[in-house]
This record gives sequence, C-alpha cells and structure tokens, in this order.
Amino acid sequence: MADIELLNKAIESFNSASATLEHYYRTLEDKVGLLTEEVEHKKQLLDSILDSIDVGVVFFDRDGVIRLVNSAVESLLSVRAADLVGGASIHAVISGEIITPENGRPFYAIVSRSDVKDREGSGIGHVVIFKDITRLKQLEIENERNRRLTAMGELVLKIAHEIRNPLGSIELFASLLSGDLKGTEHGDYANRISNSVRYLVNALDNMLRFSKEIRPSYEICCINEVMEEICAEGRGLLPNDRIRFTFDAEDRYFLSMDRGLIRQALINMLLNSVQAIPGKGDIGVKAARRSGPPGAVAPLVEIRIKDSGMGMDEETRTRIFEPFFSTKDRGTGLGMSIAVSIISAHKGTLEVQSEPDKGTEFIITLPAAENSEVRGKAQG
Repeated sequence: MADIELLNKAIESFNSASATLEHYYRTLEDKVGLLTEEVEHKKQLLDSILDSIDVGVVFFDRDGVIRLVNSAVESLLSVRAADLVGGASIHAVISGEIITPENGRPFYAIVSRSDVKDREGSGIGHVVIFKDITRLKQLEIENERNRRLTAMGELVLKIAHEIRNPLGSIELFASLLSGDLKGTEHGDYANRISNSVRYLVNALDNMLRFSKEIRPSYEICCINEVMEEICAEGRGLLPNDRIRFTFDAEDRYFLSMDRGLIRQALINMLLNSVQAIPGKGDIGVKAARRSGPPGAVAPLVEIRIKDSGMGMDEETRTRIFEPFFSTKDRGTGLGMSIAVSIISAHKGTLEVQSEPDKGTEFIITLPAAENSEVRGKAQG
C-alpha cells in the first residue's frame, strides 16, 4: 500500500509540474507571438518610412552583400529590388557627384556612406545613401546664367545709352542731307543712311525696353499712317526692290495707343519677315475692323502682316515670343518678345501662323478708339 501511495503522489507531482510547464510554455508562446507581431510591425513601419522618402538607401552586411534597398533606389537606378538584394553591386557607377545607372539616365546626387553597428558597438555592415539633386544643379546653372546675363545686360544698357545719342545725330544730319540732295543719287544714299540708322536705333530701343516695364502714353493715332510710314522706310532701306511692301486697308482706323511703342512693335515684326525671306519676296500688310467680344465697348482693329518667307517649324513657332530666342546667327532675340509685350500692354493680342516653306503671318488685334474720340481726332 505504501508503494502505491508513493506512486500516486509521484504521478500527481508530475501532472502538476506538467501543467505548470504547459502554462509557462503557453505564456512564453504568447510573448513570442506578441514580440513577433511587434517586430513585424516595426519592420513594416521601417519599410513604409524608407519607401516614403525620396532618398535612396542601400544596406550592405559585413560581408558586403546587399540586404535592404528602398523604393527610391528602384526609381533612381531603374532597377528592381529583387535584382539587388543578395548581390554586391547597385548596378550603377558613382563618379563624384554623378551616378550613372546601367539602365537609366545619369543624375547629380549627394552620396554618403556610414558604418552600421549593433548595440554592443560591433560593426554589422554599412549603409549608402544618395539623393537626386539634378534639379538643384539645374537651378544653380540657371542662376549663374542669369547672373551673367544681368551683368552683361547692365553693360549693354550703358553702351546702348552711349551709342544712341550719336546715332540720333547721324540720323538727323542724314535726313537733312537727304532733303538738300533730294532727287539726286547722293540724296538716295543719304536717305538709306537715315533709314538704316533708324533701324539700328530700333534695335537699341529693344534692348533698353527689355530692361524696364512697358508703360504706354496713350494718344489717338491713325494706324494707317503709321503702317504706311514703316512700309515706306522698308522700301528705302532695301536696295533693288528685293522686298515688295504692300499696305491695304478697308478704311482709316484710329487707335488709342502709344505711337512710338506700336511703331516699334510693328517694325520688329516687319524685320522678322524681311529676315525670313532669303531672296526676293513680298510682305503684305492689311488692316480691317473686327467685332469685339460680347460686352466690349469698342470694336477691334485687326492688322495682318504676311510674308512669303521660309516659314517656321512647330518648335520655332511656339518659341518665337521667348526672350533671347533666335534662329539667326545674328540678332538679340528680343524683337518678337518686345513686340508681344507692347501689344499686351495695349490690351491687344498677337498670334502667329506659319508652316515651313509657306511663309508666316502675324495677326495683331487692338481695341479701336471710341467713335467720339475718332471724330474729335478727325475734326482736329
């Protein structure tokens, strides 16, 4: 009997110890599960953080094997993470500030390398971080270009002011000579000198105009007279009737405008047309009245300048009004930019229609002067 009791006690003790162990095991299992969930959560959080930044992050273990890359690396290097992890190369060449991927475009980058240590301070690898700064580099280059243009512009403006005064004197004396020698061969030469100087002054005016805000001084003017005057100057400037200028208008049109500014804009467009005609050709100018938009107080005057020149391709046509854009070896590239600015300052519009080998047509619309103002001008 005593042996049976001892055996029963032993069994009870074993069962109790087994239950305790089972309880401890389940508790440990629960803790391991919680720790696993926490580790997985932190891993997902770390992945989310790494994938949300625009900085490339690559982690190498102590053997130089890539163990982690973020989505920015895939985007910047045009490669999949699966092709990098487990390997020893990022499939790109780093040379100074430039990273050149094997299958992507080169880009400027800030690159840094840092050792990674565990809590005991032992090295477990290193991380390479790089950020695309191509846009920043472009802005730096653009800023430097603007700085140089500003310095050059200040110098050009000073020179333009110095040149403009003697040119005015040359134009004045050439005009006087043209009048005194009218009807003679020398008078024709003097007239061409005067016209040439006038166009040179216009080029200087473009540079000076570009440096400051355009503020028209309005007066009532007949646009027909301005156009006829400019076409006459064009005929006098070009020898041997290389370009035939024609002006046609349905009526006489009066505008409230700054005569000098509008004249400058029209000359810029005519010069553009002249330069687009390599040999002999035609430039036709037409003026007509057009209805204004609904609710407009006054109608519009439409001026069309059409040439028989080489025309423009799509890129040139879309960029022709940009400052400093020019397809010619000589020229400032300011003429058409100034023209559109002047027309806009007069609350008008300037459009261009052109195709290669089919010539170019500029279409200007400007508000006509009110009828009362026109009558007052005509009676005066």
